[in-house]
Amino acid sequence: MIDRIAVFLLAAGKGTRMGEGPPKPLVKLRGKSIILHLIEADEQARIRDIYLIVGCRADEVQAALDARVKYVRQEDQLGTAHAVETAGEIIQSYEQVLVFVGDSPLLKPETIRRLIEAHQESGAACSFLTADFPIKLPYARVIRNDCRRLVKCVEQRDATPSELGVTELMTSHLLFNSAFLATNLGNIKPHPVTGERYLTDLINIGLQVGETVLAEEVADYRQLVGLNTPEDLAWAEEVMHNQEE
Repeated sequence: MIDRIAVFLLAAGKGTRMGEGPPKPLVKLRGKSIILHLIEADEQARIRDIYLIVGCRADEVQAALDARVKYVRQEDQLGTAHAVETAGEIIQSYEQVLVFVGDSPLLKPETIRRLIEAHQESGAACSFLTADFPIKLPYARVIRNDCRRLVKCVEQRDATPSELGVTELMTSHLLFNSAFLATNLGNIKPHPVTGERYLTDLINIGLQVGETVLAEEVADYRQLVGLNTPEDLAWAEEVMHNQEE
């Protein structure tokens, strides 16, 4: 049920590619901070408990948002799995938890609701949003077999040449049963190149242990794009402007 769900928004990174200025979550998009667009989408999706995982310039972020959300501090940025681990005790108080990257302000409330409903109807342990991307972005590839059954997800840096040709991408918009998350979070190993631990590894772990893992496709890929640069911000401004016409 919705009252047993919380959402955790990942917003602890430095966001250096956005340039000088406010912390990345507070960068303005059409007069409203990036993170506030996402918070409002979660509120409109009727999620009552919203947590922001903060790290870099955390005091500034918290001062700007005040009591709008609850906060978890990630003092060291050691990957998205580590970020969720910092909220371990809180997560255990919910049946299900959403984990979204904090730089996707185009995500719509109805998409969040559809993910929740599909997850609950399927009995999945882990669900995540995907889309067919007509543009090239450095996101994980969603690998399916000839019957369209999910086989695995693979990060771009680890993909084979044929896997790199896959256009269905996933963007770290995830929903977990808390019991599955608690049981398997410690099984995520550091990446051999970056040394960070990635929450998306739970997709493959779930598949390997025989859990139901659901890849929920979104028709409009733009909802899932993360904003990292001023150019990305300008693109999102144009998208939102066109949607209003």
